[in-house]
Amino acid sequence: MKIIKYILLAIALLNVPTFSLEYISPSLGALTSMLLLAGSLLYFFISKKSKPAFPFIILGLCFFSFAGLNYSGITDEFFKDVIRFFIFIICFNQVSKDTTNKELLIFLLIGTLSITVNALFFSNVFGRYSGFYINPNKAGFICLFGFAVSYIINSYKLRLVIQFAFIICGIFTLSRSFILMLVLINLASLFADKRNIQTFVVGSAAMIVILTASTLQLNKERFSALNSIFSSNEEVDTQTITEGSRDETWAMYSNVIFNNAIIGAGYKAMRGDSGLAGVEYGVHNTFLMVLGEAGILAFLLIVIIYLALFIRSLKLFSTNQEFTYLSMALIGYLMVAHNYFDKYDVLFVSLWLYNKVRDQHKEDVSQILAY
Repeated sequence: MKIIKYILLAIALLNVPTFSLEYISPSLGALTSMLLLAGSLLYFFISKKSKPAFPFIILGLCFFSFAGLNYSGITDEFFKDVIRFFIFIICFNQVSKDTTNKELLIFLLIGTLSITVNALFFSNVFGRYSGFYINPNKAGFICLFGFAVSYIINSYKLRLVIQFAFIICGIFTLSRSFILMLVLINLASLFADKRNIQTFVVGSAAMIVILTASTLQLNKERFSALNSIFSSNEEVDTQTITEGSRDETWAMYSNVIFNNAIIGAGYKAMRGDSGLAGVEYGVHNTFLMVLGEAGILAFLLIVIIYLALFIRSLKLFSTNQEFTYLSMALIGYLMVAHNYFDKYDVLFVSLWLYNKVRDQHKEDVSQILAY
């Protein structure tokens, strides 16, 4: 059972299908996707059964039902996406329940370290690195997920070493979203324990390493903008920092959203494929993507799910601070990315947090009733 679980975790959390598809061959990418889904089904049937993650199932039913009404693309592709999503949500739920904090941290760390390998040994002209995750912004959030989970480590010295790895790998992505969310999570951590201020020192050390490493080939514009923040001799490059910001992208889809707010404009209408907004790229916001493609009901469902996750995590802040940071990182990802229903790593982390928070809540209720 453990071997099957580890294989499934490796495929889901290390982005193997997309990595294979993009860099090796489409056939290998399809094979790993099939292996993931087949392995999920096998694990589901041979493992103990537990309560399904109904909120995510209901969200999927609502989203695909309404998004399918106005879909004008290839029908086979739509149904394949639907089937893949539900197989993952239903069958991978038990995998997420059986995955310990330590196991999740290890797999996220492995994925994160691939970014460093990418930066040091496979540098490119673009100058932003993502390892297994193809997209630097997505890779930055994988680093954030790992950074959030790292708070399970009781040893301060070991925790700081692991956090240094997540921070420096995140900086390699040169993702503005990563830096913003990292600061917010660090500030929140001070409310849990004042000693967490040491993480700011670790972050500063990681920043110094990046800024002084002349051998690294980083994106010149973003690197200069980052350097300007920490240099007393330069004016902060606000133009590069804010250029192409997410709010500008969201505004381009405002008409599509307002005109289709009830039942949505159809599946993939908000991802640059339909041309409804006159731009080549997607809306870069999962909440707006759901609203624009499937309408108000699906939008309210996904908002309620992740808001509830955050509130319940916040209630456990004194005992499990990592839940709050992880829920913050997940909401941060949803605010800047429109790839959700087909992203196994984000879906898995969401399922994992949902089950952990739910199980912890049950334990607390049981203890109260015991008295």
